[in-house]
Amino acid sequence: MKNKYTRRDSLKLMGSAVVGSKLVRGAQPLDAQTDGVRTVRAVSVDEDMRGIFVIMSTPYTESGAVHYDDLAFQVEWLDRAGAHGLVWPQNSSDYPRLTTEEIRRGFEVLTEANRGRSLTLVLGVQQDSTPEMVAQATFAEGLEPDMMIAMPPKVGDSLEDYREYYSALAEVTSRPIMIQTSPNRPGLEFKTDFIKELADQYPNLGYVKEEVQPVFERIQALVGQPQIKRVYSAMRGRYFAYDLRLGVDGLVSGMAMYAEVFARMWAASREGDWDAVRDIHGKLLVMLTCETEIPGAGRYLLQRRGIFTTATQRGRNYTLSQVEIDEIEHNLRGLEPYLIRVPSRGA
Repeated sequence: MKNKYTRRDSLKLMGSAVVGSKLVRGAQPLDAQTDGVRTVRAVSVDEDMRGIFVIMSTPYTESGAVHYDDLAFQVEWLDRAGAHGLVWPQNSSDYPRLTTEEIRRGFEVLTEANRGRSLTLVLGVQQDSTPEMVAQATFAEGLEPDMMIAMPPKVGDSLEDYREYYSALAEVTSRPIMIQTSPNRPGLEFKTDFIKELADQYPNLGYVKEEVQPVFERIQALVGQPQIKRVYSAMRGRYFAYDLRLGVDGLVSGMAMYAEVFARMWAASREGDWDAVRDIHGKLLVMLTCETEIPGAGRYLLQRRGIFTTATQRGRNYTLSQVEIDEIEHNLRGLEPYLIRVPSRGA
């Protein structure tokens, strides 16, 4: 592993003597220096592996190919928006529709796009079987990400199969590994005690994206346990306000179109402003409901806000009616106090 010092390393060194240091992010006013683009920037030291980790959506060209330029631009946008981490590719990234070659090319694009930034780069290395996952993780390890994440395998019939899978991943890398608890095998419960056993044996497995019901009980069973270093909220942020009060270390979900709003919500929680957390979350929930009731709304917003060049998706072709667009736009206006302008390409 190469020794290198990034902006993140510098921030950690500056804050190493600070106990309970916080990352407080707030929007800067529009000014000439930002070329008319209001940005969200850190004004204190970085909290390691905490905050808003955005699972990046995968953009496509009109022909359906992965749009790697848009993928790279999404990194620039999320940096401006105040996100703390980038995660790709997971379910919100169309992971099942991507080839191994496309994923590896995306790993390279994101590594380059994130170079020199303070964002935590998290590469998703899940595969259907342990040998396939090891091959993917070995490739990712060569790119020196900050962290890896893996959903459970889709083959196997017991927790022992899960143990083999995650143990093999922990042998590939000493970097932090986020366990995503999404159930991939019907009837197989990813028990919290089992997660703690894994983290006891491999300390770098002590990072958990919790999304199995009963999610609130499971979060409380993990938060504060000695083996568990970080517990993250998920599920599109629908329960984020409550999860924050339960002590989660951040959110890991697909919400690039609202990244700066979730960053404000996180900052308010770190400041103890729970009224602001509630008020921001209420407006976000309206938008999340729109996405549930109007298929294609999320992809529409990614293009509408200028994050993606097209609204093209693989395997789905949504055409929104004017009534649906009007509803999306009406609810989006509720977020206007928290939105920042997406920079133009190359700005």
